[in-house]
Amino acid sequence: MTLLFYYTLLIMFFYTIVAATSLSAFYVSHRRTFLYATLGFTFYFFDVSLVFKDNFITPDAVFEAASFYDVGHPYTSIITGGGAFLFLWLAACRYCREERPVVRFAPVALWAALSLAAYQLIENPQWREFVYYNLRAVLQLLCYALLAWWYTHSPDPERRSVMKSHRTAFFWAIGLTCGIILENVYVQLIFDPGSIPRGMWVLAERSPMENLLFICYGLAVLRGASVSLQLRARELPEGDDPLLAESIDRLLPLYSRTYDLSKREEEVLRHALMGKDNQNIASALTLSAGTVKVHMHNILKKTGHANRAELAADFWER
Repeated sequence: MTLLFYYTLLIMFFYTIVAATSLSAFYVSHRRTFLYATLGFTFYFFDVSLVFKDNFITPDAVFEAASFYDVGHPYTSIITGGGAFLFLWLAACRYCREERPVVRFAPVALWAALSLAAYQLIENPQWREFVYYNLRAVLQLLCYALLAWWYTHSPDPERRSVMKSHRTAFFWAIGLTCGIILENVYVQLIFDPGSIPRGMWVLAERSPMENLLFICYGLAVLRGASVSLQLRARELPEGDDPLLAESIDRLLPLYSRTYDLSKREEEVLRHALMGKDNQNIASALTLSAGTVKVHMHNILKKTGHANRAELAADFWER
């Protein structure tokens, strides 16, 4: 139990760091993706902490092996788990520019209804616990399927490009989610709880694979938030930072299409966002400084900004 206690504290600490960093990124960028991620990891922090609740409410209780299959705090778990999944799904939808309310809210609402029904209608405690907790993995697989559908059927090449850049993380997430199901099959259907000491009943509700999946989610959020925080300095960034270039290349096609920038104007804007002056842009694109100046004037006019600082602020808030 001591090892489990410190393990839980460590992962809760990590989720706190993710939520705090994401909130900082939201304050400086005003991107709702970071706000949703903050709320998602806040809810998951409380979801993980539910394991400590019994120790405070019934510290002297003695649990037998049969307690291994109890669903602890089912209604609270629906709230904390539902909040975590809802806001992380909203962050994914926002990132993929999916704004339809039914797509954004229906998956989590369906999961909550099915979880409540499973808890109330399944009489066998072992199968009730198995179905109740595996519905989380089913919800995530449903969300992955929607993301794959958007990618394969989207007519927007820029949108597909944004999603394609995260394909490695996408397949890792699928693998870890399938690992959650396999873990639950063993722990909740095959494993003999009589072989472990009293007090370890919480293992049936604890999923290291799910914790690992959320750690991976958290690392992705930390990476995006750290890039956003670095790019929101008062002065335009300088140099050929790979993370900066990657972020610009991901956002620039959509921004360019929004303001109907020409291909050459898009190229000029990219170098300007990298912190280059007109002379350096001219050298990089083999143009005259005067031509670059004309392009920058047209870009500022089309986007409605007075200077490069305003232009950069508008670009990074999207």
